[in-house]
Amino acid sequence: MLSKILRFALAGAAVSLVSSPLSAAPDMIVHNAAVTSFDSHKFSAFAIENGRFSAVSADDQAILKLKGKDTLVIDAKGRRAIPGINDSHLHVVRGGRFYNLETRWEGVTSLKIALDMLTEQAKRTPDGQWVRVIGGWTPYQFDEKRMPTVDELNAAVPDKPAFVLFLYSGGLLNKAAMDALGINKDTVAPEGSRYERDADGNPTGLLIADPNPMILYKTIAALPQLSDEEQYNSSQQYYRKLLSLGVTSVIDAGGGGHQFPDNYQASTAMAVNGDLPIRVANYLFPQQPKQELNQYAKWMSNYKQNQNLDGHKHNGYVIEGGGELLVWSASDYENFTAERPELKVEAEAEIEQVIRLHVLMGWPFRIHATYNESISRMLNVLEKVNRDQPLSKVRWAFDHAETISDANLARVQALGGGIAIQGRMAFAGEYFLERYGKAQTRRSPPIKKMLAMGIPVGLGTDGTRVSSFNPWAAYYWAVSGRTVGGTQLYGKDNRLDRLTALQLFTQGSAWFSAEELEKGQIKPGQLADFALLDRDIIKVDEAQLLTTQSVLTVVDGKVRFASDAFKALAPMLPKAIPEWSPVNF
Repeated sequence: MLSKILRFALAGAAVSLVSSPLSAAPDMIVHNAAVTSFDSHKFSAFAIENGRFSAVSADDQAILKLKGKDTLVIDAKGRRAIPGINDSHLHVVRGGRFYNLETRWEGVTSLKIALDMLTEQAKRTPDGQWVRVIGGWTPYQFDEKRMPTVDELNAAVPDKPAFVLFLYSGGLLNKAAMDALGINKDTVAPEGSRYERDADGNPTGLLIADPNPMILYKTIAALPQLSDEEQYNSSQQYYRKLLSLGVTSVIDAGGGGHQFPDNYQASTAMAVNGDLPIRVANYLFPQQPKQELNQYAKWMSNYKQNQNLDGHKHNGYVIEGGGELLVWSASDYENFTAERPELKVEAEAEIEQVIRLHVLMGWPFRIHATYNESISRMLNVLEKVNRDQPLSKVRWAFDHAETISDANLARVQALGGGIAIQGRMAFAGEYFLERYGKAQTRRSPPIKKMLAMGIPVGLGTDGTRVSSFNPWAAYYWAVSGRTVGGTQLYGKDNRLDRLTALQLFTQGSAWFSAEELEKGQIKPGQLADFALLDRDIIKVDEAQLLTTQSVLTVVDGKVRFASDAFKALAPMLPKAIPEWSPVNF
């Protein structure tokens, strides 16, 4: 048995190790790797014991000497090893509910191919079910650089209902879908949105959020849902997809049409059964306007902040706090194809009550805020609250903040807040550029300024609807300054180097769940979450970043995903259900 005080000692600084009283040998050793470090050290090997990194070294043999008879030894063959991606803003639990129903257009480069995918899926889809694409794409990713038309959707899917969601800006329904939903000349759209109509006043099938996406929320909610068993399987498939991209942790931002705890049952059941392969910190999102304070009061009486939702000891599935939306009156929708919305007149009074409750109860919170004008009004409230209820008692943050001003950055800094940014501009940047011009676009959001001021920043995706869940699209956007369609948005003054961008997607994001000392680095004592990548993201051409994959993803020291040479290490996953699910094809 190794010493409880010191696990290992070598002359020099080539190896860094910590104490562990629990075993005589590591559970896993990885060597011959390009280990990513954020402090300029060059390491090539590390060991894992009891779910944490126990040793990191530039000397492979020093680590290999720790091997025991049951140690799993992995030769990385020179691959880049990174701390597991931690998405600071992903609608992962909601995404899992629907994943098996959705045809995804991530990475599809031709509109023709995209429409052909719908035609093929329609052949497999049984009567009573829909063909659907629920966000995560932009017309600019296609060679054609345009949206599909309603006529093209009707031609691609003539006999089954079909719905294509375009971010939270609009959507397309084919004729069969219009018939199924009973949409006709007399149908009234929700406030703040509309149906495109022909010369006779008949809806064409084009749904327009201008700027309120409620028309899109209501359409999604009207579609057939998966059974409980299918939702469980769907969540399994979605988490595996995230693992294949190197994601090991997420901060879940709730989402519209996603009630806690009723709609969380699949992921919660996975956690109870020990099947949840990714760490999930949940922020709770109230669904009923004018009832937000009551909803939070009820949640806070029934749950404690940082409570494990599965009732077990591990900390992989917890309630973190409130948000991203705290009150509906303070919504400023991220639809860059429409005019900026004004917050409702009652927004300040309502959000103040909810924030005061969070501070009183010690619950962290985060606030959806796209535009500087909204942020100014919210900061007025935060400064008022801070005068008699110090915000230093909780962690709080703005989400998105694309157009935040330097003056408001200073106010955020003074109040100790963080900012979670996402790659939404990678998918909507062309529309932002057209509406707001080059000067505003070059600093939206002002990432480099935030970092220079020492504001905590985390990187995320905001998948799966207003952008893709693929972290490498957001990473590509942050380092290249371009959209996935290739449009240049930023100059060098607002682009990140590759190591900094990765740090924001790992260590930076951990701040938002108060885990920056627990995870985000391949470092002794931290949680053993990492990925081996199929390419060296620090060195490859920028264009290759978009298609980055993991070949081995480890969470809590356990292999959760493996492919290529490591495929034999992969845990088995059941086939997607229902059988006709797009995931199977």
